[in-house]
Amino acid sequence: MKLSIGLLTLSASLASVIGYPSSQHVLFVPSGTNATDLDGREPVDFHDPRAGGGRQFTQTPWGAEPLNVIISGRSDPRILSDVGIVSYIGSLGFEAECLNQHFGDRQLADLGDGRGLREERFEVRQAYVKVIGTCIESVVGGSHLRAYRQDGPLARSDAWFLAVSVERSARHNHAIRADGYNLGRDQLVRSALHGTRWKHLAYSSTAEFVELLRPGSHGFAHGIAQDGRVAVLTAHISDDLA
Repeated sequence: MKLSIGLLTLSASLASVIGYPSSQHVLFVPSGTNATDLDGREPVDFHDPRAGGGRQFTQTPWGAEPLNVIISGRSDPRILSDVGIVSYIGSLGFEAECLNQHFGDRQLADLGDGRGLREERFEVRQAYVKVIGTCIESVVGGSHLRAYRQDGPLARSDAWFLAVSVERSARHNHAIRADGYNLGRDQLVRSALHGTRWKHLAYSSTAEFVELLRPGSHGFAHGIAQDGRVAVLTAHISDDLA
């Protein structure tokens, strides 16, 4: 299969530097029973962005960040909504940025769904405590993530692609920690697998790992290496106490 190449020079140059493993799967569909979702489409975990000329990483002039976690399109549809995903991510210990103020540049991603390069839908940070928890993260560092939804007309899965990492403190200009991409992904997955709760909702999640990136540091922001693995989380609402 010959994958189409993005028109932007930035996209092409990043792809040539970072590269991909040889897998050409368009869909990741593990064994199990399929169920039809609310609008009649057959759910899939996600569509491989490469099949539509997209990339499994964000794109910026100074380097990419891996999209190293995917919230599967087989998850509960209530979780995959714009409101539901924020609640689920909140259950994993993330909240809006300090005082709802965003510092730093937006990052673009092309998920191969026909919508081209788009900014993140939202960016959230680790909340050490309620209310001011993300302000603490802004000072001392911690996990943060950017979220993108695969919902375009050419490859709609409604899966959420997350760029998760652990960053250093403000003193170090929030640079990504050594092994911060792998560490951020793994911390999020561990939290999800333990079962989480947000207000009246309880969540259960399962995880599988797929290789969608070439391991290494070339082309990635701050020269931080990553292992090429992407966690695919399938999340369900296990209890609704409302």
